[in-house]
Amino acid sequence: MSRSGETGVVIGRALKAGCHYRAMRPPTHGFDSSRGNDIGKKTGSNAPGSINFRGARKYRVYKPAKQPEMPRNQKDVIIMDELPGDGEPQSWLGFSYRLFRPDDASDETLFLLHGSGVDEMTLVPLGRQIAQRAVLVAVRGRIPQEDGFRWFTRITPTRFEQESIRSETHAFANFATEIAARHALDLWRTTFLGYSNGANLVSSLMLLHPGLVAQAALLRAMPVLDAVPPMDLSAARVLVITGEADLTYAPFAPALEALLELHGAKVEARTVSSGHEFGPPDAAIVKQWLAEPATVSGIG
Repeated sequence: MSRSGETGVVIGRALKAGCHYRAMRPPTHGFDSSRGNDIGKKTGSNAPGSINFRGARKYRVYKPAKQPEMPRNQKDVIIMDELPGDGEPQSWLGFSYRLFRPDDASDETLFLLHGSGVDEMTLVPLGRQIAQRAVLVAVRGRIPQEDGFRWFTRITPTRFEQESIRSETHAFANFATEIAARHALDLWRTTFLGYSNGANLVSSLMLLHPGLVAQAALLRAMPVLDAVPPMDLSAARVLVITGEADLTYAPFAPALEALLELHGAKVEARTVSSGHEFGPPDAAIVKQWLAEPATVSGIG
């Protein structure tokens, strides 16, 4: 699993002709791994030789006194389009998403996976209630439903197309790995927060790609896979929150909890006095759960 300190650096488009921008590994001294975009020595806003491009902080340009000309394919330079600003729509590997990084961001990340018939913005307020300083990655499901989206094809409210589950789960696994590298996010410091259909995608991600998810908070979830392969989830920590009045999905929650525990995950089950909808009580429970020390091997 790639950690933020091991992730390569991406530099925005060169701003001045003739300058060679060197992709440098972040130094250990004074580097904040939660930012991930630090290049060389971070400077103040008025520091000479600093530049600023949209969606990034100010960094010093490293320009050698004499840089010999060489073929372009030999230059030690990475030129890419700059990343969009905070909260702007982005697309990667077929998924639409938005990334929110507070100015005082911690090294914590929440991936937010919405429920059926809505979009990626639905869980952003809940995510911010849970962790004010966390980086939020709000992702949109790829299957259209009514005026919104879902994560895989539904046959009935409690039956789902198995091939759709597996193909969309595999696609999301690749997406999550690539996005972590692209934005210098540490997946071992990441919690996957899913609601309803989004929670079902997260549980499928754990069962089909063990080792990718270290922590998961599942709201109003149920088991959706007809068959699961052998796996070891002993390095995973899971919170399952059920709505007491959720007559359709609450009865399925114990089976999901047992399935995850059977494969070694540390599961904590909680119940709130609501139906299928989520609200402040869910935020309070997840926030408290995240504040507890992780005791699972390989985490913390």
